[in-house]
Amino acid sequence: MNIKEYISSGIIESYVLGLATQQESQEFEKLSAQYPEIAAARNEFELALEQELTSSTVTVSGHIKQNIVQKIFSPVEDTEMAREVSMETKPGSNFIWKWLVAASFILLVGTAFWAVNTSRNAKRLEKERVALLQQLSRTESELNAMKQEAAIMQKPDVKMASMNNASNPMVYATIYWDTTSKDVYLMVNNLPKPASDKQYQLWALLDNKPIDLGMIEARQDKLLYRMKNVQQAEAFAITLEPKGGSSTPTTTPVVLSKL
Repeated sequence: MNIKEYISSGIIESYVLGLATQQESQEFEKLSAQYPEIAAARNEFELALEQELTSSTVTVSGHIKQNIVQKIFSPVEDTEMAREVSMETKPGSNFIWKWLVAASFILLVGTAFWAVNTSRNAKRLEKERVALLQQLSRTESELNAMKQEAAIMQKPDVKMASMNNASNPMVYATIYWDTTSKDVYLMVNNLPKPASDKQYQLWALLDNKPIDLGMIEARQDKLLYRMKNVQQAEAFAITLEPKGGSSTPTTTPVVLSKL
């Protein structure tokens, strides 16, 4: 027999799609076992069909596809309708009709997969767009805050004082005191991270007496911390206190400055 001609006759597609008659199926299975070329061609078509139907991220369960195919190719039960449909046709016309229906079914499933996948991609892109807009809004807010803080530092009535550590020059902070509004701003340049039960506290010193200016909440997104107002001050100091603060300093200053 001519194997190439047999393979190209369409029997493989008919068998895989369930369009072949019982006799054709039996003959095909027998020849598949006898000729490796036929078996290989069958495997190749099945793989191509599977890849076509599962190329999308959306899958249709096997029993659903089987039910649809069975509905398409089930015999007509009404005998009168069957007689009308079975008018004289050329040999093979029924086969062609079934092939067209099968092809339409595959195209319909593929189109549905494409539509769902496109919808999912659109939703993903919309989420990414919203996330980018939110990030842009946060960045703009941070930039505006930095501009306001920079404006404060440049005001002519603001005095600046560097707060240094006598034994470690890498540990320091900066005080900005508005002598008109009496507002106090602190820039934490480099302070060691405190233990979980400790917290830094800012003090103003006047006549060697400490004045509480508040606790320091170290945050990486903050450049300046607005502290409590003070009417007069000769110096500023930061001490490490129990979390929540103390009424008077309990440790020596971590950093100290004089105006």
